[in-house]
Amino acid sequence: MRIALDLTSTPKSKTGIGRYMLGLIKGLQQVDKENEYYLFAQDDDLDGFGVYAENFHMVPCKAGILRKQWVRILWEQFVFPWRLKKIKADVLHCPNYTMPYPLRLISPKTAVVSAFHDMAYFSFPELYVGWKREMFKWYIKRSARSTDKIITISNNSKDDIPKYCKPRNTNITVTYMGVAEEFYTGTPADDATLSKYGIDSNYIYYVGTLEPRKNVAGLIKGYRLLSDPVKSKFKLVITGKKGWFYDELFSMVNSDPELKDQVVFTGFVDDQDMIPLMKRASTAAYVSLYEGFGIPVAEAMAAGVPVVTSNRSSMKEIAEGFGFLADPGMPESIRDNLEEALKLGIQAQQGGQDAQNKIKAAQDHARIFSWETCAEGTVKAFGEAYGRRHA
Repeated sequence: MRIALDLTSTPKSKTGIGRYMLGLIKGLQQVDKENEYYLFAQDDDLDGFGVYAENFHMVPCKAGILRKQWVRILWEQFVFPWRLKKIKADVLHCPNYTMPYPLRLISPKTAVVSAFHDMAYFSFPELYVGWKREMFKWYIKRSARSTDKIITISNNSKDDIPKYCKPRNTNITVTYMGVAEEFYTGTPADDATLSKYGIDSNYIYYVGTLEPRKNVAGLIKGYRLLSDPVKSKFKLVITGKKGWFYDELFSMVNSDPELKDQVVFTGFVDDQDMIPLMKRASTAAYVSLYEGFGIPVAEAMAAGVPVVTSNRSSMKEIAEGFGFLADPGMPESIRDNLEEALKLGIQAQQGGQDAQNKIKAAQDHARIFSWETCAEGTVKAFGEAYGRRHA
């Protein structure tokens, strides 16, 4: 098969769907030597996807045009289908809910596989900018009716999808996201790296975009409830790029004397530093309101760091029995679980065998989240979609 991957909406600073595509491409190169892949990407980021296999081909698209969202949408609908027809694509993989709908007329034999990561635009509409929310809700409903195959990243999302749209093909495939090997084998950050980001003590670590759904405000409230002696020993370090409605977070911290010197915002950090920062953390915290998967949770477990996450959606699916599950709507619950996670980390550092065994069990559990396994399931989905289109 000739398989096209649409990477044109992926920014250089890869978070969320960008990390998914980065990992998937790595996995595909390891498990699939037979199919030919054509990766449509913006021409200022052709080296950003780690492509090395001979059966993978970069197809440059003009970044000067496609970095403008509305122009990219027009390009996707009216130019992209013709480029797919030109390369005689058998399958198109769309990772971001939308697809080039005129493709059905221009290249009717090209099968489409769409990745629906979560249904957050429906579950928590109040957390998104109005125009973006309505646009993506329309995309999701339309794509569900048009795509030959939907893949998603957790059983929780698989259950949610039919609640909000009517998939043309109800046989939805789950392909868990993977964890990079460096989280297992890398070394913790040294003091110079900590100094680079203004970290001067032990810390609780959050990684993720600063947007309301991630509940960073709830995490900060839970952290504030920790006793003063605990806060004096453990700062809260928040890593991630600004999303939307993030001003509240900075105001919350800067206006509170108990938080101002205890919460560190690093901005976006690439993996070269983020992975060591994760491994140096005393505990990780990711108490999102809703996730399709929640990759930082799996990454923290792989790094050997006790993790506090939410007792709902996919995060419970991923971490139950191996992490500390808090109610994301209750700062007291977040505080209590942070205390327990910190206690476990201290006991492990002091040689406590039971604590070390619990952390090792979480690391072993994280091994089920593999990009190779994700890629194998995705290749199978490509074949199923192709078979439906040519039946």
